Amino acid sequence: MYKYGINLLLWTSCFTKKDLYLIKKVKELGCDVVEIPIFNPEDFPSELVKNELVKYELEACVCYGCERESDIASLDNKIRKKGIERFKKAIDHTKILGATKIGGVVYKAGGMFTGSAPSDVEWSNSVNSMREIARYAHQFNISICVEQINRYETYFINTTKDALNYCLDVGKPNMQVLLDTHHLILEELNLYDAILMTGNRLGHFHTSENNRGIPGTGQVDWINVYKALKKIKYSGWLVIESFYIGFGNIWKPLADSPEQLVIQGLNNLKNIEEQIKNER
Repeated sequence: MYKYGINLLLWTSCFTKKDLYLIKKVKELGCDVVEIPIFNPEDFPSELVKNELVKYELEACVCYGCERESDIASLDNKIRKKGIERFKKAIDHTKILGATKIGGVVYKAGGMFTGSAPSDVEWSNSVNSMREIARYAHQFNISICVEQINRYETYFINTTKDALNYCLDVGKPNMQVLLDTHHLILEELNLYDAILMTGNRLGHFHTSENNRGIPGTGQVDWINVYKALKKIKYSGWLVIESFYIGFGNIWKPLADSPEQLVIQGLNNLKNIEEQIKNER
């Protein structure tokens, strides 16, 4: 059976000391894993978070993203250098947490558009920056998981093939792919085939509904998602990713409460997993 978790972006995108209570909360909601946003590596309380993880016996992974002023694909050399150092700080926190995966929109600041596809220079800038970052992470046995996201949020990496090509271009053994069903349903013709394409490069997986609501209540073909994961022998974590109102283009409640989204979502996903497990 898979280990399941929730991304804390359901409550906050800037984790500080006041958010430490969330570690206990997600454990009480039935999670095995917690995905923690480190979008503030300058002042993220990693030692305090580590203590809570140990106390409540939770495994952790980290989500991270480039910002405009720290975009590792930027044409501005100073911005790229800042982005590399900022990413390394996030990796330092990841190490303290005892986590071995950091992922997300790590290759280019999201929400930025130029009116055209990525230029060769932008792609090369990002790849070269990531090589240095991946080397740094590798010494701590930390993998970097590249997330494909939909065309409305980036023009850089939208599909499974894009993410795979990026990992291959970086050429480091700790480069992996993060797939998110919310984005897959927008960008791929077939979720099953997209997951199979990733194969052993699949390092992390977001079980998100098409509207970011409760998994199992929308349009995602969960049966074929689980069949594909079984086919490629994926043994990693399955983490629900949804957001609080005001973040990630979420402007209205997606459930009666965050707690309901987690409890009902985990129950739905585990039932589907059980159904697929019993199929030959």
